[in-house]
Amino acid sequence: MKSAPLVPGGHPDWAKPKPVTGDAPLPLSREIDPPTPFPVDALGPIGADVVKAMQTVIQAPVALLGQTILAAMNQVAQPHANVVVDGRVSPLSEFFLTLGESGERKSAGDSWALMPVRARQRLLMQQYASEREQYEMAAQLFEAQAKRILGDKKLSAEARQAKLAELNKPTAPIMPMLIVSEPTSEALQRQLAHGLPSIGLINDEAGQLLGGFAMSSEKKLGTLTTLSRLWDRGEFDRVRVGDGSGTYYGRRLTLHLMAQPVVASMLLADPLAREQGFLARCLVSFPQSTAGTRRYVEADLGHTPEYRRYAERLTDLLERPWPLLEDDHELDPPEISLTPAAKRTWVALYNDIEHALGKDRELAPVRALASKAPEHISRLAGTFAVFEGEANVSESHVDRAATLMQHYLGVALRLWGTGQVSAELKLAQEMLNWLRDKMGPGRAIPLADIYRNGPAAIRSAGTARRVMQLLTHHGWVVAAEHPTAREAFELVAV
Repeated sequence: MKSAPLVPGGHPDWAKPKPVTGDAPLPLSREIDPPTPFPVDALGPIGADVVKAMQTVIQAPVALLGQTILAAMNQVAQPHANVVVDGRVSPLSEFFLTLGESGERKSAGDSWALMPVRARQRLLMQQYASEREQYEMAAQLFEAQAKRILGDKKLSAEARQAKLAELNKPTAPIMPMLIVSEPTSEALQRQLAHGLPSIGLINDEAGQLLGGFAMSSEKKLGTLTTLSRLWDRGEFDRVRVGDGSGTYYGRRLTLHLMAQPVVASMLLADPLAREQGFLARCLVSFPQSTAGTRRYVEADLGHTPEYRRYAERLTDLLERPWPLLEDDHELDPPEISLTPAAKRTWVALYNDIEHALGKDRELAPVRALASKAPEHISRLAGTFAVFEGEANVSESHVDRAATLMQHYLGVALRLWGTGQVSAELKLAQEMLNWLRDKMGPGRAIPLADIYRNGPAAIRSAGTARRVMQLLTHHGWVVAAEHPTAREAFELVAV
């Protein structure tokens, strides 16, 4: 299967403001065009078939289900190989961001996609509980023996040290967490430092993470830097008093955050996330809603041949021993290479993308993501190869990965406008939402009440005045008379 040209043709319509007719207020942000279909067949026979079966039963958007399946495939594949192109070695790990309104059945898709992973984690945790109990008993015995040796006054200091050296200090078992959901940067580092070296950070309601402590102003840079370095090289630095400091190598992280668009927009429009390069490492999908078109289907997805085949393949890879360095839990994955035909296809794609990055060309608006598109392609192709049990990355794997990358670039081009909204327009939108929620139309509100009681970001007279003037210019509010205030505004009933 040959992929279509990677560069979406032409500049999208949303790059220009939508025309406004009549007396309707002007939009504060650009509308987003309907999404292009998710290329589900690019997932390969196992992945595509299970997505289609899931969509028939769950009836969530295909793109949402495709993302969950691809993320699961990536997580089980990432500890088993690195992909190499001309000596440049990359982990297989990928970061995914899926936008969907509440009620899009994100949780249902996530639950089915990761059911084999969670079943494996449950089994490992049961084994861990038994190993932990044995460890606690052995540790108590060790401490008792060490205490007895140290208290033996008949022994010289040298003899005590020799006897202590003969004791076998037990090693605590590693907590086998395969999936974590809402860690801080510190918790994620601790898990990767002292837990399993390959995990998935998966959250089907990522608002708590994106709006939480890990992304607070004082922690955001550290969180983004840690995540980006894990994506780049599978390593991170940790400085922590008491429980281990240093550089940790051979770690792998699959990230999949599912969030409502209004929540995800905070991240997509965040200058730090953009400039630091985190967003360029994310593959974003924004499916069209299926709400209102769904009907209950009397079928057990778990008993379909498509799902059973998928679950069996995930389980096979989950049960395969990980390539670890001796006496350590650092991953040392073997390298998987591209076949000559795959290499030629990849090089041609690389050159096409680079050409499209030039000034005023198709991919210039999403240059950061497009610059990493060849590496995304090699990582996705490597994921397919491992998942499908192939020794090398084939031309078909690269073609399918390129087809997916074309979709992600198209999504990025559609969303680019929303991430370029000015700071004052964002404040205006926040103010408009507050007026709608707290005041409603037909009531005059003094400017002083706005900056005293309104959104926290608009707590000065100057800022409030500029924002209200902007809303007035766009037709959302009008100047109003008030018995006690010189400046007052009224929300237009729309």
